[in-house]
Amino acid sequence: MLVLTLAAQMAVLATLGFASPVEKRIPGARVVPIRAKAPMHTRSGDEKIFNKASALAEKATVVKKYNKSTKGPATSAAPVERSAPVENFDINTLRKRATSGKEVLTDDYDGIDELYYGPLTIGTPAQASTVDFDTGSSDLWLPTSACSGCFGNTYNTASSSTYKGSSTPFSITYEDGSEADGTVATDTVTIVGITVPNQGFGAVTSESGGFGSGPNAGLLGLGFPANAETGATPWFINAANEGLLTSNIFSFYMARNGASGSELCIGCTDSAKFSGSITYYPLSTAATSGTQYYWNIVSAGFTYNSGTSSGAFSAVIDSGTTLIYIPTTYAKALYAMIPGAKSAASTVGAGFYSFPCSSASTLAPIQLKLGSAYYAVNMADFNLGQVSSGSSSCVGGIIGEDIGGSGANQLAIIGDEWIKSWYSVFDYANLRVGFATALH
Repeated sequence: MLVLTLAAQMAVLATLGFASPVEKRIPGARVVPIRAKAPMHTRSGDEKIFNKASALAEKATVVKKYNKSTKGPATSAAPVERSAPVENFDINTLRKRATSGKEVLTDDYDGIDELYYGPLTIGTPAQASTVDFDTGSSDLWLPTSACSGCFGNTYNTASSSTYKGSSTPFSITYEDGSEADGTVATDTVTIVGITVPNQGFGAVTSESGGFGSGPNAGLLGLGFPANAETGATPWFINAANEGLLTSNIFSFYMARNGASGSELCIGCTDSAKFSGSITYYPLSTAATSGTQYYWNIVSAGFTYNSGTSSGAFSAVIDSGTTLIYIPTTYAKALYAMIPGAKSAASTVGAGFYSFPCSSASTLAPIQLKLGSAYYAVNMADFNLGQVSSGSSSCVGGIIGEDIGGSGANQLAIIGDEWIKSWYSVFDYANLRVGFATALH
């Protein structure tokens, strides 16, 4: 992991000239096409078989990703700055006013929608790339043309007149041994017509252990500045603070089963993708010692068949994670309510549980409680498939993992498995997250 002292961070920020105000532009809203990648299960005829290697790799990534959860306030992080609240515009209304454009996210489906990604451009002239849009992290990183072991599109820094490099190291290492290394740099970054100059990012020069083996080339974090390893303000917050957006929100719609239409709406919501009204919940920093790292909200926990809660926690809504991770004692309590469920630690790994495949279509609802409302997980998304070919046991998509915190302030990671069912709105102006029923 990259560790910078306060003085070092200030020096590199000044040297690189991280995103600064530019001439006032007409605020915009855009729809970014996203797609899903990499399966959590495979197909063998009519059998849906759990992909153990893929699931264990993600679990290791999640553990490393949230290793800051028990830290106190980040002394090197600048306070969160927010533009004044702006009306939450529906992209369909904006289109009628001819003030916005649309591009659609794409879903690379192979049995399960594991991770969603989409396009951006970087540099002058612009070079196209693809990134995982991740609400659980805050950095942008991209592989450069000088990268050893990199997959997918690479970015030629020498061809960009606006690129500024540095000698400040940038490194990401996960529990599974995969790693990406490079240096901190800045360049102009555009996502569907919304341009932030001098955006700080990690210019990756080496990858190992299958780090970037997916169809996306890099990652764009949509979290908060305190969680940025580079010390750079995240792209979306720069766009909001510079007045580039019609509304200082972004929202996700994730299609399932390879269907088209997945999208990230930047500066907008899309009423064609959900039904009913959006219910909002304020962000909480109780689990992170008063520092806003993540888009996390208070939850009473999961229930089975509207029964007793598994236990309250702080729920991080994480678009960059596939599955759901809750404290180990809560996972044990939840699966104890599911008929026939048992630990799969010996066959899959610690924290995993299985249940009878024969009951997959008759299980009662598994719901996340927020306030007084219940939000169900789609059971087809919860079922990760048979433990192995011919097995009568299927793996559940809620994993026991102690991320950090204590009691009701323990972190739980709510990934795409749940988000697919709920249109999700991330409101930076009011520091809240909202949900409505996603249309599929």
